[in-house]
Amino acid sequence: MKDRQRAPVLIVGAHRSGTTATARALELLGLQLGQHLDSHREPRPLQKLHEEYLRHLGGAWHNPSPFLEAIRTPEGKRDCTEYLRKNMRRDFARIFGYRNNPRGLWLRVRLKLGAPWGWKEPRTTLFAPSWLEVFPDARIVHVVRDSLAAATSIRDRELKFQAAGDPPSGNIDNLDYCVELVQTYIEAGERLAASPKYRRVRFEDIQANPRKVLDQLAHFCGLSFTSAQLTEAASTIRPAP
Repeated sequence: MKDRQRAPVLIVGAHRSGTTATARALELLGLQLGQHLDSHREPRPLQKLHEEYLRHLGGAWHNPSPFLEAIRTPEGKRDCTEYLRKNMRRDFARIFGYRNNPRGLWLRVRLKLGAPWGWKEPRTTLFAPSWLEVFPDARIVHVVRDSLAAATSIRDRELKFQAAGDPPSGNIDNLDYCVELVQTYIEAGERLAASPKYRRVRFEDIQANPRKVLDQLAHFCGLSFTSAQLTEAASTIRPAP
């Protein structure tokens, strides 16, 4: 069987920016995101892969500065790229959320036959320069939400976790810090705009006109879908409060 696997679609954006809703809608329109995913449509092994490298450099998803400083250097970017490439070659299925069962095997065969695929994991926003070394033809869907709204959601979630007994996660119980964090992710995503396969979309625009904007995004991602599928996908987007 000839391998016709496509380059992936990377759905990037800051945490709490509408990437989950966007990913779910694109999945309904034919984008294969994996099989074993969490409630945010993310593969946990990919989260761990990214977070371990961030921690190795003294950072975390909520403290990306050490990583961003390192990846701006040729040596840092090369090291990160080799880390991703080595792990992907060794454990592709698990990292991207495919089980070793009949359905998982079938989904992986679909990849080899050219099914459109990708993933959503906010840390990818930071790691995208290296992922683009691994997949030079990857498409990038960059979801941007109002910085204050996203930051408030991050802060509120953190306070909820702390109230339930979780230890603090850095400084994200501070709203000003969260606003800066969201802006850092937005700027990291916008640095990918030089790629010819980059599309920036405001989540508020998806909310305002989900059918039109999702149709545009789906065509950008190379998806084939029916009008009924588009109607269903659009219905999953909650309007802005």
